Amino acid sequence: MKPLSLCKSWLLIVLAALFSMPAASQVDPTKPAISGVSQRATNDEQDGALRLQSILKRQDSFTAVISGRSYREGDSVGDHRIVKINPKDVVLDDGRQTMTLKMYSYEIKK
Repeated sequence: MKPLSLCKSWLLIVLAALFSMPAASQVDPTKPAISGVSQRATNDEQDGALRLQSILKRQDSFTAVISGRSYREGDSVGDHRIVKINPKDVVLDDGRQTMTLKMYSYEIKK
């Protein structure tokens, strides 16, 4: 009888371990698929780098939120002027060079 109860005990331990593993490895489906976002954002803010946070569609134009402030085409952001706001990026020009700020890409996992 002891070998059977020992076998049942091991079976229960193995089953408990198997059922607890999927709960620990679940991923939040609403979290953006970008690694190190908070660390990179903190570094960008400390360096004074511009960070595109969102793009909003307003009737016939777009509004971009860059480093916590809202801007429209033609507005100045530091030394740069916003040339164009597209659905997924913002084009800036400082008179010497053109810079494009891009929104992160969405990754849909199955």
